[in-house]
Amino acid sequence: METHAQHLHKAPGKKFWHYLFEFLMLFVAVFCGFMAANLREHQVEQEREKVFIKSMIEDLKTDTLNINDLVAGKKISLMQMDSLISMLRSPNRDQLTNRMYYLARVITTTTGRIEIDDRTYEQMKSSGSLRLVTDEAVADSISKYYAQQPFLRTQFNMQITKMTDYTQFAGKLFDAAVFQNMLHLFPTEVVVPTNNPPLLTNDPEVINEFIGRLHYFYAVAGINTGHALDRKPQAERLIKLLQSKYDLK
Repeated sequence: METHAQHLHKAPGKKFWHYLFEFLMLFVAVFCGFMAANLREHQVEQEREKVFIKSMIEDLKTDTLNINDLVAGKKISLMQMDSLISMLRSPNRDQLTNRMYYLARVITTTTGRIEIDDRTYEQMKSSGSLRLVTDEAVADSISKYYAQQPFLRTQFNMQITKMTDYTQFAGKLFDAAVFQNMLHLFPTEVVVPTNNPPLLTNDPEVINEFIGRLHYFYAVAGINTGHALDRKPQAERLIKLLQSKYDLK
């Protein structure tokens, strides 16, 4: 027993450098693990960002197509409104009523809405994924583009209000039974009356008020067409920016 105790007493202990080395090895292992986890998380977020951006580009392409269709429809509608106003002011309007009935009814079907497809943007905003876009120029461009949505909705609501004013007064000048016969379903289409159905009145005050309501509907629809035309180059520029920054061409 004494020999054993003497042996323990003489055994060399671990030096300071040994403990320091073990600490450093442990620190390096933990640090490397931390860095590897961060790198994986960064790679995952980069992939998520790219998926969102691809989806946003598709939304923007949808915007450009919708704007083309909308502007084409609105241009037709504006020409129809202008023609109807001219016919109502014509001294020969009683000979033009079949065309006037058609125009009075069809213009409400060719005046569409302007709205940005913000599906991906709203998804990113609600999930907190907008933080994934770290490029300030890209983030700023995205924010500015989609910030227009409330304004466009307000403009569309104004258009609906003016169209409602117009349609509510149309019954004072145009026979609703004629409108009913003009509307064909499956497929839906408005047809020109075969004869010249009479207006309900030739009272100049009624006609003037109808033209006034149609004028304000025309004005808002025209202004909204301008807003739609402004959106198209903005959408195209944002598409190019995203494709360039994320190498998605």
